[in-house]
Amino acid sequence: MTTQPERHTMRSSRLAAWCLWGPTLLAALAVCGVEGLRARRPDDALFATPFAYSLADAIEHDDVQRAYAFIRAGQDPNGVIAVRHADKTAGRTVLVSPLLWAVDVRAEHAVWMLLGFGARLDAESSRTAICLATQLGYTDIANAIAQYGATPAPRACRTLRAGEVPLLAALEEGAGR
Repeated sequence: MTTQPERHTMRSSRLAAWCLWGPTLLAALAVCGVEGLRARRPDDALFATPFAYSLADAIEHDDVQRAYAFIRAGQDPNGVIAVRHADKTAGRTVLVSPLLWAVDVRAEHAVWMLLGFGARLDAESSRTAICLATQLGYTDIANAIAQYGATPAPRACRTLRAGEVPLLAALEEGAGR
């Protein structure tokens, strides 16, 4: 026959065991469920980086390895790429430098890779990229370009008007020089 304190101790130890093992078992079941989904749909965007068909796609996803592969295969880091995005280009296809596109989509790793791999900016292009990064609030990117790009042209960045698309404004300003 068990006494009252022994019963209380046994009940406490069972409760402690369930408190420790219960969440562990639930987490194990959740991992098994996710792995089961991944096994059934390995190409789902939830489980894999979307395939990059161009340098612009690789930069947009900040997929540095694929962007690097495009450049190693002969894509010019100083050339222009065609980009189209519902918000960032207002649905229009525009030609832009890879570095400016990386700034606009906040692909910080791609910015560093492009600067390290040979993206060279003249003073005006450097100012445009710094202004775009500043307008979008990407101070780390603006500082990197200021440090490793050309010395920017000594003109102040203009403020964006309400509803203006930052990348398109930067391209217009760069074309109007």
